[in-house]
Formats: sequence, C-alpha cells, structure tokens
Amino acid sequence: MTRVTDRVADAALLLLAGWTLVYHLGLLFRPPTWTLLAVWLALAAVCAALLTRGVLKDRPLWNGSPSAIPRPAGRGVQGRGARPLTAVAAAVAVVTGIVAGTSAGLHGSGVPWWCTWAPGLVSVCASAFALLRVRTPAEPGRASKPSMTGEASEASPSDAEAGEPGERTGGRWGTPVALATGAGFAAASLFIVNSDGDDAYFVSRSVATADSGRIPFRDVIFTQGATGPVAGEPPVSSIEVLAGAIARVLGVPAPSFLWYVLLPVVTFLAVWSLWRLARSWAPRRAAACFAVAALYLLWSGTGPASLGSFHLLRMWQGKAVLVSALIPVLYVYLTRFAQRPTRSGLLLLAAAGVAAIGLTSTAAIIIPLVTVAAAAPLVASGRVRTGLAACAAMAYPLGAGLAVALFHGNTSVVGHVAGAPRSFSWVLLDGVLGVLAGCALWAAPWCARRAVPSLIALGGAAVVTLALLPGVMGAVGDAAGTAQVMWRTLWVAPAPVLIGLLATVSPPAGLRERLGAAASRAGVPLVLAPLAPFVPAAALAVAIVAAGTPVWSEANGSWTTGRPAWKFPAVEVGTARAVIGAAGPDGTVLMPKNYMRAVPLLSTRVHAVNANDHYLEMVPAPPPFAADRLLLTEVVRAAGGDKPSAAEVREALRRVGVTAACAAPRDKAGLVRLEEAGYGGRRRIGSLLCVFPAKN
Repeated sequence: MTRVTDRVADAALLLLAGWTLVYHLGLLFRPPTWTLLAVWLALAAVCAALLTRGVLKDRPLWNGSPSAIPRPAGRGVQGRGARPLTAVAAAVAVVTGIVAGTSAGLHGSGVPWWCTWAPGLVSVCASAFALLRVRTPAEPGRASKPSMTGEASEASPSDAEAGEPGERTGGRWGTPVALATGAGFAAASLFIVNSDGDDAYFVSRSVATADSGRIPFRDVIFTQGATGPVAGEPPVSSIEVLAGAIARVLGVPAPSFLWYVLLPVVTFLAVWSLWRLARSWAPRRAAACFAVAALYLLWSGTGPASLGSFHLLRMWQGKAVLVSALIPVLYVYLTRFAQRPTRSGLLLLAAAGVAAIGLTSTAAIIIPLVTVAAAAPLVASGRVRTGLAACAAMAYPLGAGLAVALFHGNTSVVGHVAGAPRSFSWVLLDGVLGVLAGCALWAAPWCARRAVPSLIALGGAAVVTLALLPGVMGAVGDAAGTAQVMWRTLWVAPAPVLIGLLATVSPPAGLRERLGAAASRAGVPLVLAPLAPFVPAAALAVAIVAAGTPVWSEANGSWTTGRPAWKFPAVEVGTARAVIGAAGPDGTVLMPKNYMRAVPLLSTRVHAVNANDHYLEMVPAPPPFAADRLLLTEVVRAAGGDKPSAAEVREALRRVGVTAACAAPRDKAGLVRLEEAGYGGRRRIGSLLCVFPAKN
C-alpha cells in the first residue's frame, strides 16, 4: 500500500507538470480549454505507455561508485584530532541553535532580534564544520536497488545503517496511520469554512475559465476584460485554469469542483507528502515524527499565514498546495536523488519544478531556495555532479520567472516588506510554538537521519538563517519587486516535519542506562519501559495542544458546518447571488465588502465595484478607476462615520456604471446618500436593502 500510494502521488505530480507545460503553450496559441485538456490527456497516455514499457528505467545517471558521503559527528572513521573538534562543534551548534530558536519564539515578548540571527548563524556554521569535516568512503556494494517511490529502500550505505528497517519505514502501523490521517484531513476540509480574500483572484480565474472555455488573459474581477491582468499576478499558474476547464466539462460550478473535489484530494496528498518526508528524514520512530507534525498542523491556527492555515483550510489555492504538499515531496525527491542519482529521480526533480510554477508564481522564488538548500551542501561535501544535477528542480521556475520579467510588464506586488521578525511570527509563530519551530529548525541537522538528510536539513537552516538577517528580505524584495510576499521565503523550512523530528530524539546510551537504573530503583514497572522512547513525542503533543489554536476554531476565523459547504458564508453567498440577479446582465453591484467578495465566485458577467482592495490597487487602469470604486465602498462600508458628498457619489456611480447599490438595513446614512445621488426603488434583497438607478 505504501508503494502504491507513493506512485499515485508521483503520478499526480507528473500530471500537473504535464498540464502546466500544455497550459504554457496555450498562453502562446490561445486555444479553447477543451483543446488543452485533449492534448494533456494524450500526452499523459503517451507518457504512461513509455513508463509501462520501461523507457524511463531507474538507471544511474552516470557510472562509477558514489562519491564520498560525509557523516555527522561521531558516526564515521575519524582521525584522532578530528573527533574532539567535531564533538565541540556539534555541541556548539545544538546549544546556539536552541538559543536562537528560543529567542525567535520569544521576540514578541521583548527578546532582541539579534539574539535570534547571531546564534542562528553560529549554529549553522558550527553544524557545517562538524558535518562537512570528515568524509567516509561509501560502500557501493551495499546500496539496495531503489524504486520510484520507496524512500526507505533507497538509502545510501551510510543512511542504511541508521535505525532498524521497521523504524525507517514507520513500523507496522505507520502507513495505516498516515492513510487514516490523510482521509481524516480530507474529510475535515469539506466541513471547515475559512473564507479568504484572495479567492477574488484565484477562484474567479476558475469561474471565468468554466464560463468562457478560454484562458482568462485580462481582468475578470472588476470588468469583463476591459483592463489588463492584475499586476504582480502573471498568468503562469495553471491550476486555476485546470480546475475551471474540468468543471466546464463536468457541467458543475467551478467553486463546487474546487471545494468538493479538488480540496479533499490535494489535502490527502499533502498529508501523504508529510508522511513521505518523515519516512525519509526520521532516523527512528517515523510514525511518531509524522503524528507530531500532523498535530502541529491542526493546532497552528494562530494566524492566517501559519502553516496550519495554509493546509486543509486553504488547499484549493495553488500557493497552499506548494507549501503544504509540493515542498515536502520535493525534499523527498532531493534526498533520494542525493542518495543515488538516477534518471527517474532527475525526471521527478524537473517535474516538481514545473508543477510548482503551475501552482503559483511564488515558486519562482521559493523553489530555487529549496533547491539550493539541498544542492549547496552536496557541492560543499564534494558531490559536485550530484549537486549540480539536482538544480534541475529550479530550472523551470527560474526560466518562468525570467520570461515573466521580460514579457509580463509590471510584476511588482503592492505592499511593504514585513521584516524578518514579523515574518517569523507570521509563518513559524511565536510563543511556545515559535520556540518549538525555531529550535527544530536549527537542531534539524542533528535530529535528521545521518548523511544526506542531515546535510539537506543543514542547507535549509542556512537558507532560512540568511533570510532572517537584518535587511535581507527588504533588499531582495525591493530588487525583485516582491516586497509583500518575502515572508514566504520561510516556507523553505518544512517546519511540521522538523518539529516532528524532535520526537525521534533519543538520549545517549550511557544516559539511557542511568535513566533505566533510576527508574528501576524508583519501582517503575518494566512493562512501561517500551513506552520510554515515546516520551518526547508525548511532551511535544502536550505543548502543542496547550499552546496552540485549532485551525477550525473561531479564534482563527473558522467555523464548522453540518455538511460539505462552500468556503464562504452561506448567507452572504445567497444575498450576493440574489443581488446579481437583480442587477441584470453585464451589471455592476455595490454592496458592503463582505458581500462583494462573493461576486467573482458567482458570475463573470456581473461584477462587484470592489471585490478586493489589494487587487483593485494593482489593476492597470487610470487612477479614477480605483478612486471611484474606493469612494463608493466608503458609502456602504459601515453604518457610522462620514459619507462622501451626494455629488461625488452621483458621479462615481455614473462612471462605474452601478446597476444595483445595496447597504445594510441599519446603514440609513448610506442608503440616504445613494438616494440623494439619484437611485431609488428601495427594496429588500436577502439581508440588504437595495436601490437602483432611475429608468430613462
């Protein structure tokens, strides 16, 4: 079952990569989406036939024995003078890493930020000194034959010595637990609602594709293509068009396909990716590592940018699929490829890069960082060919980013750099969960399985540490025009699995013997002894639950429903749908913002005045386009406060072409101002009162 599910997950990634290639060709020739689907399915059939006939066999990339593989401190044959220095470096790395992680988590309580980046930098340097100091020749004769999906069987000689086989694969119950967890997450995703303002863009692209049968090249949020595409959102991501094209073929609304079909499927695959990475990196008790990681995702609902909030709450968005599903599995592919470079491994790396850019344009930033996190330590350890070959993962994202910069025009994202401290608290959180994430990040090279996993964990810690240095995010964001999204660079760290690795820590043999003797003297029953290795996992679970916030809680802006539901309040969807009907074809509606956000999810012919402030600012239109819409938004924003003058409102309504204007019943001032501007025929629609332009 493990291998079958791995193959299914790999096939899903290859299918997405193939669709992305077809879609990008479609950007040039602009055919209808049914043509793209037909070409995609034909390409998939050809590739399946080639794989079945063994054309892409799992052969080594080059002949010869593997390069020397560095071993962590105390695990290889070292010179007399090397062992003490390496042991000291290891101790320094762990201690300073704990200091850095604790300081990062407590920065909000007043700990200076230099207490994070300075010890973190020392920890990374000390880990690099210890892990790269000594190399031990690999033993090519002992490496077992790898498969496309069996991570545990692909360990290099130095990796294979770590832990028992059952521990490396998660034991007897690891896969059943992972399958059950994935199914549970997938089912829960149907019943948890946490609406997101970005759906005005992402879901509207699927809705427009399903309605027209074409790739939406121009604005579909505010107009029917009257303006160019939203700046900072180049049309390189393909998943929204794929969802819309399939929904059109099936004859179902695009949001229903996204939220009832795509969401549970990708949620399951994301959980399985978590399990694959735990199997690849955990030196022992992979099931405990996975369980802690899954628990962290469920209880990390502290904010909208947390990794838990980007999991089953928002998995229909490509960026959420990137961080929750693709980055963990990319680390699996990089680990396997470093252990034994093969043609199939290179194919999966390249396909992962293509699939990533098909999920979100952010991949042009994140995937190169993840690739460098793996390739740089390999090159530094002397495995130059393997490290350079691994860069295949970032080839397509970099190429797509270059193409966007050359041909898309304005690629800048409106906003300000959050800065390293705030970015850390957004993504990796603060308080107890922030301390756990920080300590896990810098301790990962010493918690992960030895050799390749520990090296890649070191590379990830190094990349994140550099991003956390003062001024780095600001400088890169200003240069690349990606200031507002630089906080996403922290996605390089697969934090759930890194925290799970803490559950696999075992005390040294001498300490275990002393603890066992002490327990015996204290009268602890021997039957409890087998449970001792799971004490770290239990302690982590208690800390996560006690300090965390469930992702389904109201504190995280979520609520649960009694049946599968759209990820938007039902009352607001119903009212918006009724107002759209009253506005007439090709109309424009004005409502309080929480209702206007629903309009792009429902119609491509009727548009909202202002479905999202952020995207309105990035529409390439003359200044009055946004100014009029922001002014009208203020008219119906709230019951209290000053309203724009009747003359201003009248002119803005005329220029925008509003065919239905609605306000909350208690917003009497807003309704009066709309009527003073020449609108009338007041009537109740859903939970709003609406007025309409006078008929000529």
